[in-house]
Amino acid sequence: MTPETSPAPAPPTSTRARGRPRHLAAAQYGIWESQRHAPAVPLHECGVALTLTGALDRLALHRAVARALGETETLRTRFHMTPHGPRRALVPPPLPVLTVTDLRHEADPEAVADARIRADLATVTDLARQDPCAHELFLLGPERALLYFRYHHIVLDGFGQYLYLRRLAELYEAFESGRAPTAPAAVPLDRLAADEAAYLRSPQYAEDAAYWHAERSSTVPPDGSGGPGTPGHPAAADAPGTPRHPVAADGHAVPPDGHAVPPGPAVSRTAVLTPHRLGTLLAAGRGEGPAPVGHEAATLIAATAVWSYDRHGARTGIVVNLPVMARRSRAELDTPAQLANELPLRLAVDPDASFAALVRHTGVKVREALRHQRHRAVGPSPRTAEPVATPPAPQVNVMTFGALSGFGSCRATCRPYPVGLVADIDLNVYRELPDPNEGREQEKVRTGPGHLPPYGLRLEFRANSHRHRPGDVSRHRRRFLELLDAVAGRPDLPLARHL
Repeated sequence: MTPETSPAPAPPTSTRARGRPRHLAAAQYGIWESQRHAPAVPLHECGVALTLTGALDRLALHRAVARALGETETLRTRFHMTPHGPRRALVPPPLPVLTVTDLRHEADPEAVADARIRADLATVTDLARQDPCAHELFLLGPERALLYFRYHHIVLDGFGQYLYLRRLAELYEAFESGRAPTAPAAVPLDRLAADEAAYLRSPQYAEDAAYWHAERSSTVPPDGSGGPGTPGHPAAADAPGTPRHPVAADGHAVPPDGHAVPPGPAVSRTAVLTPHRLGTLLAAGRGEGPAPVGHEAATLIAATAVWSYDRHGARTGIVVNLPVMARRSRAELDTPAQLANELPLRLAVDPDASFAALVRHTGVKVREALRHQRHRAVGPSPRTAEPVATPPAPQVNVMTFGALSGFGSCRATCRPYPVGLVADIDLNVYRELPDPNEGREQEKVRTGPGHLPPYGLRLEFRANSHRHRPGDVSRHRRRFLELLDAVAGRPDLPLARHL
């Protein structure tokens, strides 16, 4: 392992401001608490690998990483427990900023790099003593390398990771071409903290709180127990035809022996929707009307609701947990940070209605939820740090905000490494750029103003290995894809005909 370094950039904050402790952002409290209660478990270690094909300028890469770290305060943060609760403080960038590992002598360098990445992600970051991120460059062969970026989820959410990698690519391209990079769009974390504090004092906060209170009250009886036909009821954790199990206080299903099923390591299976297959599905979900904003996400969430309905039997109320960016201001949209929220989306699945009708209903619910997305409807409150129960439901994380395809003169292929424990079954959705060397599909499908979408989607099914065997996950994936093809092939039929 050969470290290569370049001069560290001047930090964008003053020395006086750098060491002052600050409160955690609201989105960070839940991550802090879960890591504090399981300090030896890699719950929130995340990674992404960029395979770079072409002549890589390693000096330009060192300079880009150093500059990006200097600009990104969240990646230079340490976390401590104090008598007044958890606090964060800024520290200087790590040295070396980039580690280089030469694997060109290995018989299968990609496999070796993958094994090393997985081993690294299986170790827990000490948030008080260790840097919350690291960069490593694996040299794989002539004009082929892999840039691995590891980070703890407490400092970046999925959109924050995208912003950071996009900025890193911009900096590399500038340094590679000999140009001065543009000024960063990101703002200091103190600016985001001030915006959050202002939100908690605003009428919008009260309006958002009232919306989520009404949502919970409309589907859960006063005693909080729920019922067989209500979203979030324990039946959501059971397979059709099996006895209903009680649910523990933490929301985990309790088998007949009385022991709750804890979150477990993921068993993963993937599938790819080609542009043609995606276009057909989107056309089915749109029906005869125009494609509204967010139609892609609404279609996938509606499809998950149909799959959940099919999986759990005749229940009209379905909950889908929806991670969202929770970013509204320009400063939030430009700054890599951890701001994400998770919203319990309650959907009414009518077996006599069409798939397009369910997509329209889902779109309305998504738009309503997004108007109130900054309120922490699930997870600990920034004021009380008390957990709020998360409904036992599938999570659909639609991360189609962008795909990095170029890194200066190099072609880039991005591979996320989602890790951590899974409660039941999660679905991660990524944008999949088609291979430029592959032939174009012959048949065109209209999806709105254009024809085929210029990308496909990669679906990653992640299931709790304590509850699902690999064969079970493959079966769930197969059934999900069957339902997609069924509703896309005959979108005019009632949903009951597809189940």
